Amino acid sequence: MHSRALTLMTASVLTIVLVAIVYARPYASGGGQPRPAESSYGIAAVDFITPTTGWVAATYSAGTFAIFRTSDAGTTWTTQLTGVTDQRTLYLRFFDPSHGVLGLMGPRPAMFRTADGGRTWSTRALSSSAYLLSMSFVDMDRGWLLLHPGLLFRTTDGGATWDGLGVPVSATDQPYRVRFTDREVGWLDSVSVNPVAYRSVDGGTSWRQVPLPAPAAGWPARGEFFVAAEPTRGAGVVATVVNLAPYIVRARSGERVVAYPPLTIRSFDGGLPVWNTYSIFTDSTPGGDLRGPAQLQAPHQVLLGSLDGGNSWSPLSPPRGAGAVGYSDAKTWWWIGSGAWSTSADGGSTWTPTRNIAVIQPLPGSLRMLDSSHAWYGAMAGGFRPLLERTADAGVTWETIGLPPANA
Repeated sequence: MHSRALTLMTASVLTIVLVAIVYARPYASGGGQPRPAESSYGIAAVDFITPTTGWVAATYSAGTFAIFRTSDAGTTWTTQLTGVTDQRTLYLRFFDPSHGVLGLMGPRPAMFRTADGGRTWSTRALSSSAYLLSMSFVDMDRGWLLLHPGLLFRTTDGGATWDGLGVPVSATDQPYRVRFTDREVGWLDSVSVNPVAYRSVDGGTSWRQVPLPAPAAGWPARGEFFVAAEPTRGAGVVATVVNLAPYIVRARSGERVVAYPPLTIRSFDGGLPVWNTYSIFTDSTPGGDLRGPAQLQAPHQVLLGSLDGGNSWSPLSPPRGAGAVGYSDAKTWWWIGSGAWSTSADGGSTWTPTRNIAVIQPLPGSLRMLDSSHAWYGAMAGGFRPLLERTADAGVTWETIGLPPANA
């Protein structure tokens, strides 16, 4: 159990006011007011709660965002919320057709709630001076915030008040992201001096280290370990472990994590400091950041999966190449790449031979499996045109769904 005393955060009222604007595609009547022209946008989040009803969060190159909603499987879209991101990342989570939460990460964090499917949104007060590393909600009432440099807060009333839970990791470690699967069970992504994951079973009040089994060659005796623990479904969880060489400034050698997500590592090249951005396996799973695949794979990755909440672990060997992973339950996983598809029936330990399918490459982290038949994911055609792919027959056929044009 690891916790520290701290002074409770004093919330300041967030004064960002956003206006919902109705949008209709040119071929669908709606009579909505057009949005201001933007040069381009990318998909920041995809969240469907039924085969026909879902939301897409878009971030524009001009530093703004928009939330799109469809209730007819993408035939028409409505723009429900717009605002300024200043390049901040987004958290979007809906719990049913009416209730959802939107969060802006980074400096000057913001939180929004809706109880009518996104037609109207209300703001919740957060500290305007805080830097928000991560947000996780399991329903409209209970959620968690992880603030830099590692302070954890919990709400049980939808963000009206927040309770300080201290720093969830030991003094030598650093937390980067928090994810809860229900009101009690949560996991952290962290950098540690040992190959361990952090898990809570009491709603974040206390945390314990979960040791991770070593690969055949063993763990290095020195250095640091970046561990991303991604819950799948039920008691399932996948851990990505990246071991780093000891960081020695005077010798100008070694590696050190400086940010996540994305995984940013400071190292040395010819005696000069360099910063590299890497992708890891959990970026390809739902809940990861939706970024393009043009990133280096982090070196020395070890992938482990658990079907019993971290009590036991097995090595994972997913298909090679950029793609996205989704799951309909703890054991049933899909991997989709560029025109390729593979499935696992044992939580990612073994996979079927890759099959060719007529789809474009998903954005990492965008694949959402609603059940064994229905799935959605986001993609960028040609690297610049956002769209969705959907299946309603367990992946036998896929349909391409257009999104609103950038300057509509």
